[in-house]
Amino acid sequence: MLRSVFEILVPALLWTAVAWRAPRAFRSPATRALWGTTAMMALALTTRPAPVARLLEDGTGLPEVSVLIKHLLGIAAATCLLDYVVAIHGTPGTGIRSTKVRHTAAAAACVVMAVLSVFFFEHEQIGPDGIDAHYADRPVQLYLTVYYLFFFASTLLASRLFWSNRLNVPRGLLRTGVRLMAASTGTGAVYVLYRVYYIAAHTVVAHDPATGKPVPPYDPVGELLPAAAAVLLVLGLAMPPLRTVSRYVRDQYAMWRLHPLWADLVAAAPQVVFGTPAGRIRNLFALGDRSLDVAHRAFEIRDAALALRDGLPSSAPGAGVDSAGAAGAPGDLAHAEAAWLHAALHHHTTGHPPASGMPPEPDHPGGATPQEEITWLLKVATAYRRLPA
Repeated sequence: MLRSVFEILVPALLWTAVAWRAPRAFRSPATRALWGTTAMMALALTTRPAPVARLLEDGTGLPEVSVLIKHLLGIAAATCLLDYVVAIHGTPGTGIRSTKVRHTAAAAACVVMAVLSVFFFEHEQIGPDGIDAHYADRPVQLYLTVYYLFFFASTLLASRLFWSNRLNVPRGLLRTGVRLMAASTGTGAVYVLYRVYYIAAHTVVAHDPATGKPVPPYDPVGELLPAAAAVLLVLGLAMPPLRTVSRYVRDQYAMWRLHPLWADLVAAAPQVVFGTPAGRIRNLFALGDRSLDVAHRAFEIRDAALALRDGLPSSAPGAGVDSAGAAGAPGDLAHAEAAWLHAALHHHTTGHPPASGMPPEPDHPGGATPQEEITWLLKVATAYRRLPA
């Protein structure tokens, strides 16, 4: 069951990420390297299902060619991942952080592994079961040593660079994405260490009593760790668009909550509106970044309140406290401001103040930034909706 999930769902998840990022794949070296990482991982895991492996083996005549292709693509994925993390970290450096050294090491590893696989593996004995039952063979051991050394060094360095770069990323989903990428590459390094231990413990394998052939050992942990690394990688890649979607939903919700107060105020002072106003329902179907629209709405509310202030009668002493108390808890500034706006609109509409008198305009805290002002006005809008029409 675990193998079926690994062989079908994880490649499907990776191919989804490849297709989703394809339109932006070549905008910069970093995006190109990241797209290459997901593409190489998707191709590598696509070679695992039995029908694909048989197709590759029949076409080349090498029983274990699907394993070779998977490992070569794994080297390419690790190289692309290092290219990406070094690009975003901004520290090319020397050694494995140098692009030339990194690509030369990857090419050398691929050549050594290909030569060992094609010319030194005992293909007649290995057969269609692959190399899992032949860990005691010297060529197989050297092949796996080259692969795991490169893969371990790449994933360990990538994990360390991702983790050290997390504080340079804004808080929230973007930083969570970097942490998930660090966890993904860290899981890859743990997988290598586990496989080295597992192979060392299984150099002697059982043989089928009927055929006399070695039986490949089943390793569920070795199946689970790469799948977990792939899932963590895709989740990390999903954080930036998830942040965009969550910000869009947050802004749309803010537009919806501000609309009753905004609609009443701009009806009294239509000259403050930016552009052509839209209805509350129609706003829900507006696409794109809504942050500027929410900021405009807050400015319009403030400008309309200033327009209403002109011509208002003098405040009745103590009336503001009553108004605030009617709207909510005494002393609540958001309720007090909502009550003042309610009374100002009443005066504008009827030409005279409310029966209880015009409450004084409260000193609201507002905000030092547009976002703080929006947060404050959302509180005022909530209090305003609780007042009588």
